[in-house]
Amino acid sequence: MGGPHSGRPGISALIAARNRVQAAQADIALAAVPAHTLHVLRIIGLDQTLRLLPGTES
Repeated sequence: MGGPHSGRPGISALIAARNRVQAAQADIALAAVPAHTLHVLRIIGLDQTLRLLPGTES
C-alpha cells in the first residue's frame, strides 16, 4: 500500500488476510503505517477491524 499502484489490489489483499486470520481465530496487526495509507484505511473502515501498531525505531 505504499506505492502509487497498490490501491485496490492492496486493499483486497488486506481484507483477504484479515478474513483468513479471523477464520483461524488469530490476530493480525499492521505496524508503522504511513499517514497516507492510514487515511485510506480510515476512509474504508479497516482501521476499525485491523490492529494498528506504532512503528519501531531502528
